[in-house]
Amino acid sequence: MHSPGNRPVRLASFFLAILLFLLQMSSLPCLAARERAHCALEKEAEKIVVRQDGTYVDIDEIFLSVLDEKGKRQQQIQSFFLNKNYFRLNIIAFELIHRNGTKTRIDWRANSKETTPAESTRMNIYDPNQKVIKVFIPGLKIGDTIHYKVKVENFKPMINGEFFGTAVIQHTYPAKKIRIEISLPREKPLYTLIKDKVRKARILSRQKIKGNNRIYMWRFENINELVPEPNMPAFSRVAMRLLFSTMKTWKDVSNWYYNLSEPKLKPTPAIKAKVRELIRGKKDPMEKARALFFFVSRKIRYMGLIEEAKRPGFEPHQVGLTFNRRYGVCRDKAALLVSMLRVAGFKAAPVLVKAGGKLDPEIPVPYFNHAISAILDKEGRPVTYIDPTSETSNQFLPDYEQDSSCLPATKKGSALLLTPVNPPARNLFIMSIRDSLRPNGLVTGTITVKTKNFIDTVFRSILMAKTKDQQKRFMERFILERRPGIEVKTLSWTDPGDTNTPFSFRCSFLIKNALKAKRLYPLATARDMGILDTWIISKASMTGRRYPLKLGYALKTIIREKMRLGDEDLTLTLPNVRDITNHFFYFTTTFALSNNTLTIERTFVNKTLELPTIGYRHLLRLQAELLRDEFMPIMVTKEERVK
Repeated sequence: MHSPGNRPVRLASFFLAILLFLLQMSSLPCLAARERAHCALEKEAEKIVVRQDGTYVDIDEIFLSVLDEKGKRQQQIQSFFLNKNYFRLNIIAFELIHRNGTKTRIDWRANSKETTPAESTRMNIYDPNQKVIKVFIPGLKIGDTIHYKVKVENFKPMINGEFFGTAVIQHTYPAKKIRIEISLPREKPLYTLIKDKVRKARILSRQKIKGNNRIYMWRFENINELVPEPNMPAFSRVAMRLLFSTMKTWKDVSNWYYNLSEPKLKPTPAIKAKVRELIRGKKDPMEKARALFFFVSRKIRYMGLIEEAKRPGFEPHQVGLTFNRRYGVCRDKAALLVSMLRVAGFKAAPVLVKAGGKLDPEIPVPYFNHAISAILDKEGRPVTYIDPTSETSNQFLPDYEQDSSCLPATKKGSALLLTPVNPPARNLFIMSIRDSLRPNGLVTGTITVKTKNFIDTVFRSILMAKTKDQQKRFMERFILERRPGIEVKTLSWTDPGDTNTPFSFRCSFLIKNALKAKRLYPLATARDMGILDTWIISKASMTGRRYPLKLGYALKTIIREKMRLGDEDLTLTLPNVRDITNHFFYFTTTFALSNNTLTIERTFVNKTLELPTIGYRHLLRLQAELLRDEFMPIMVTKEERVK
């Protein structure tokens, strides 16, 4: 059973996560034919005994059969995640059961390696107690069944007296039998829910009283495998799963985090003095908030050292310590910003976030992975979310954290919320092209690009890590890839480190022999539009989908071109207007000819961060229209003058 943040990850969940990651990284279309399973979960039996204080013992037994060579490669290494701040792990049994019924015991200690999870390293977080144990299985053959039994003891609950988790029932391979049993003190409630049930699966559940305990039991049989799709939502949102929690509402979690973080928010004299310095002379509230945001995001480095004793991984440090050290992880920076906002007169609170994902609202299972800050209104509701962890963004809330589950930490407790989604026009890319077509077929002109908000952040994030020469090469490639034969002559761009000025760039260019065989392909009709458009549109890599498609960003791109025709005797046959308008996208291309000037304007708007299956056909149509535009020239003929 997989319960991130509360319990170690077992074998099945680990490989599902890896498989999903690989699929999402691939841009290749999925095969039309359904690939047969490479392994099968023959049986799983899991028993959890919960104590009064919320600690528990979990014994999980797995029988996993290897069906072919690919399955063997996938299962050759078993991985177990362990947070030693909260858990002790003991592998009771580890063996191979062969086809003839014989067994081979695996010395897991001799064949294992304990390492730091790669994700923590990538996130610049160092916690000596976060480990992954990788067990190599020597002698594994096709047809073998991997059998292991693991005992996990939770000796410190994340929330005192509370127990919660998620059991992922459906996997990328079929599961024949899964039995789950949870035993709690009979007076302790357990709220449960099975979501996204597999249609043909057999599900049985019952309860019984045994002594002072109430025992909840579930049996799941004949669960078909889930076939992952590229860029689908998190596996935990679409697979059949069992949710359970001793907490009835999300308000309980909100109040818990309030009580955990509030004692850490008391500002020191040095913090108060810094706030006065930063907001001096500023009258507009948002101008004050922006000054504090820039200080915490730019001057307090993001660096993870897990040193908390009470609730490692959740508890922020004292804000005075973070301020003096000038570094901290997300929850430290969020707490410091909240403290500084309060000094400046704002009502503010820390906010737990499931960055880039959503949690099930019905049952409080707090699998958050990030912490930010929020300015509250008089009623204590968030009105402005601010993430001070990004050192390059001038946005309060990055787009990749929008439409994500979040929970403000308040004394009264808050319901589970979603971070707001910016209107597409907030993330703006505008390309203006001014050029001339000369009688000899030479096109010369200028390109000017302006950006706003997240598009601005994308360029800055790319360029700030590069030298001046590398920045130039990147900007040149951005132009050169738009049309074969284009030559960049001059190039200038704003300083990506200057967040007070929206990022923009400008270049002059020429295209030789732009008029070939009476066909003209203006720059504005290139398939590649802005900086993220092609990446979003290329996600339509399948003929149909069963699961929603994560697009990630709402944005607006405008391409305008005014081409002066140097020969007044030219006659142009213009393509038809393109126009796609629906709930998810807006795309239009218009052509006009007036006073010997050709004007082209293209607009693309992506309105949603996640495309439901019903909207996928609109993305396929959009992809086809862009491809057709690229191969749909403007026909040019020349009138003969009567002498």
